[in-house]
Amino acid sequence: MVLLLLMLLTFGSTARIVLSEGAPWKSVEPELAPDSLLVRLDRLVNVCVANYEDLTTDLLLGIAIANAQLRTILKQPLQDTQRQFVESLAKKCDFVESRIESIFSFPSGANAVVSKLLIDSEFWQTEGGIKAAPMDRKQARRSRRRRSQLMVDDPQALMESYLQAIDAGGPSELQSDECLSELLVNESENEFNFTSDTNSKAPPSISSPKRLILSRECSAAMSLRKRSYGYHLTHKLLFYLVLGRQRFANVDHRFVADGQRTLCEQILREANLIAGFDYPDLFRDLFMEQVFLCAYSDAPLEDFTNPDWLAAIVSWQNGEGCFKYYADEGDGVVGTNALTTHCSTHMTGVGAALFGLFARLQLVQ
Repeated sequence: MVLLLLMLLTFGSTARIVLSEGAPWKSVEPELAPDSLLVRLDRLVNVCVANYEDLTTDLLLGIAIANAQLRTILKQPLQDTQRQFVESLAKKCDFVESRIESIFSFPSGANAVVSKLLIDSEFWQTEGGIKAAPMDRKQARRSRRRRSQLMVDDPQALMESYLQAIDAGGPSELQSDECLSELLVNESENEFNFTSDTNSKAPPSISSPKRLILSRECSAAMSLRKRSYGYHLTHKLLFYLVLGRQRFANVDHRFVADGQRTLCEQILREANLIAGFDYPDLFRDLFMEQVFLCAYSDAPLEDFTNPDWLAAIVSWQNGEGCFKYYADEGDGVVGTNALTTHCSTHMTGVGAALFGLFARLQLVQ
């Protein structure tokens, strides 16, 4: 199977590794400008509105993240017509996001808990003092060494090794949900770790800082000392993104930001490999997830805001306004439902988050 995939990937093409030079946003093509990205997001959201009853949690999460970016954009000075458009788009996202209320009943499993709590645009807004930790000189040298290594490695050998490793490691999808739920729902454990001061002068609206208690299993699954690949690696990064946003009293933000940077340096190696092979269909969904998560992180690498990468992703949006994963083709599903005939819900959800994020990165300084 590995050899077959490798043959499909390499047939008729010569691999090349392309490194971003951090092109300034002002030089991007018109189709990558924020207004163009917001129009694309609007088309995507319209598909979701038209298929409201068939939305999945993957798609809803992407819409919630995109909605958070729109809310941040609306806090900036905008032209009247632009503001009206963004406000209208945010209202559509609110409607789509509200679908989560009718999907799950509680109590339920870890996936339902995580979905219910993460599908909330307020959780993903980029406010509250979350900033990238500065890279020290040692980290900068290490990053440069890793990037230079990409240029000397044999791309074909890298791809062969990648195909063999992509399913190895952890966390698994189940572990990812369970560990995210430990970050999001831990009041029953944390109430035994501090006592509230009834004589405190603090306003009642200010809660005591939460402390993280992570199980031994999740500590092992999310350890930076264990290498992960593919979706295992992006799931690990998602864990560190949520960890950073929870602001636990016993977790240093610099540790979280450094962990995100370390993971994105590993992801960059994979993303460059995928781009070097001209974005094979097999890896497009993963590539979009890699670019979004690392561009969104608290310690972003400029490589992930490469306009060439964004241009490639934009070109994958189809005429329906969504994204289609090639493996879903020919599955026998027919009908008028765009979400089953023309769209891959996970890929479309990531696309929504990407459009919102890259519009915000250009509009919000």
